[in-house]
Amino acid sequence: MSLIGSTLVGKHEEYRVLQLLGSGGMSDVYLASSSRGNVVVKISKRDPVSLAKLQYEIEVLSKLNHSHVVSYVDSGSIGTIPFLVLEYVQGLNTEDLRLRRILDEREAKKVIEQVLLALDYIHSLNVVHRDIKPKNVITPVELFPAKVIDFGTSTYFNRSGISEIVYSPGGYTAPEQFNGLSSPQADIWSAGALLFYLLTGQPPQLAMPGYPKKRYPSPPDPGMFNRDVSDETRSIVMKAMSWDPGDRFLSAKDMILALEGEEKRLPSDVPVLEVLGEEIALEAPVVRFGRLAEKEEQTSAGFSSIEPKRAKVVVDKQGDIMEVRVIDPYKWISRNHFEIFYKGGKWFIKDLGSLNRTAIRVEGHLIEVWKGRGVESQPVELGKKALIYVAYGSSLKHPPYLVLTFRIKESSA
Repeated sequence: MSLIGSTLVGKHEEYRVLQLLGSGGMSDVYLASSSRGNVVVKISKRDPVSLAKLQYEIEVLSKLNHSHVVSYVDSGSIGTIPFLVLEYVQGLNTEDLRLRRILDEREAKKVIEQVLLALDYIHSLNVVHRDIKPKNVITPVELFPAKVIDFGTSTYFNRSGISEIVYSPGGYTAPEQFNGLSSPQADIWSAGALLFYLLTGQPPQLAMPGYPKKRYPSPPDPGMFNRDVSDETRSIVMKAMSWDPGDRFLSAKDMILALEGEEKRLPSDVPVLEVLGEEIALEAPVVRFGRLAEKEEQTSAGFSSIEPKRAKVVVDKQGDIMEVRVIDPYKWISRNHFEIFYKGGKWFIKDLGSLNRTAIRVEGHLIEVWKGRGVESQPVELGKKALIYVAYGSSLKHPPYLVLTFRIKESSA
């Protein structure tokens, strides 16, 4: 049944359907008019998976507000079928844009910087997009502002039972994501892959035969397809698309700085812990990580345990001990989850008997640190860089609830 010409009643306004823009696997997308101008309406297909996906996208987008993320306008339902109302972004997705005209290096980097600004914002809210690819970024012809769309497969404060594997053809999906491991570093891979495409007009998989099963010692090089790409930009793409997540950029913000030629310079041998988009210099030999108690949440700079509008990290240093704590309304993170400490010239991590486990990824190897609830684990060396997976269900096959990054800049001496 065609909805063209019909009127949909949302929570805040009515919308007159003008035309069908597209029909995907899980939803139909229409152009509609409202008192504030044209909008886009996504209407779910009737199967249970599609219904759940759109409801989830409504939940996530209603909490986001950023100039480079498509804006939530309204939502409603037609009987039991939900619909989502979004801002109407005039322009092309970056796949169609690249097919229409060749972007120079400066333009390609400008688009990716805008995508990374969106990623930096959503990562600070513990949201991982998981499906950054040419069709999910819309930009006007003048390239500003680019908007990230389609949050139906994102994760928002991973909850128990969410173990879906999300991947897209073409090489835009980080290899670890095929095993269900999603993190901000997976989005950074995808941003690097999108930059590869904008620079070359080719999907990065062409430079990775056998991906994702075959591991590559050297990341895909856009210079293979475009000899005009500068060495600096080639190195940025290759770092973002390193096979080991720990070798990628520490954060979306770090990749932005590299694109702007201002890659961060840390003092020699200073360890950094990146938590929810915040970089914390470890200025004590013992660092304990965990969840804020409810009474602490209610007094933390305007945040409440009832409605965490923006993730918050609280750091407190007393003598030789640093406390790093986060607001966690779902209580998957234990009050005392893990400890990082310095001993004998090396940094180690140990689980403090957490409820929902700790693991690390070091030099491509995934190591479970956790030994049981209430059981303090043996120390495991972190090396120069490691990803720390916090809370992941009953096994490492489940996606982590939170991913932290530990890194030490090697001495220049």
